[in-house]
Amino acid sequence: MLKPRRATPNSPYRLGFFLSLFVFPFGLVYRVWLRSLRIDSGDMKFLESLNSSNESAIIALWHNRLFLAGEWHRRFRNNRKCYGLISSSRDGAWLEKFYGWSGINAVRGSRNNKGPEAIRLLAKKLKGDFDVGITPDGSRGPIYEVKPGVVFLAKVTKKPIFILSFEYGINIKLNSWDRFIIPLPFTKIKAHYNIVEFEEINKLSVEAGADLLTNEINKVTNN
Repeated sequence: MLKPRRATPNSPYRLGFFLSLFVFPFGLVYRVWLRSLRIDSGDMKFLESLNSSNESAIIALWHNRLFLAGEWHRRFRNNRKCYGLISSSRDGAWLEKFYGWSGINAVRGSRNNKGPEAIRLLAKKLKGDFDVGITPDGSRGPIYEVKPGVVFLAKVTKKPIFILSFEYGINIKLNSWDRFIIPLPFTKIKAHYNIVEFEEINKLSVEAGADLLTNEINKVTNN
């Protein structure tokens, strides 16, 4: 059986050369699939305002909308690089490939120092003028419940949290913890946006900020 390459205690798992070669055709299919989707950009004034600020942002969306995140960023975020936090586990080794196929770069910490190191690495990317994508209810839920890490990151970096969601046309919902949504090829998708400014987050505790963010993401999410 093909398995991710074993890591040292302080490094994440990675896919080896032959396994990467084996899954390469799936990446090609995925990219063609993404290009076939018709994305309605939604509120263009809101999007233009975000892009004209020329500032990096924390992009937050629910885990079950992740399929389209990289393609949306490629089309509508002025070619600014985006990094996503991925687990250092074996499952994360597969997700790293998935992210790469969709145009999102991976940030993976060591297995022995997950929380603080992850925040440090993401903050470094934001300060380097890159976007950071986070699924605040991932990677194992509970569904539609923001964990405190994204709020803490906003407080540390003083960056806004840009909320992104998608309303899918014809789609398949997987029987997973998050009911992951996969749009069928050539279907139409509409993007929805919201934003929580740093000043609003900063005046709240991390827990209260997480509750606020949960409500704000749900406002633009069609379950």
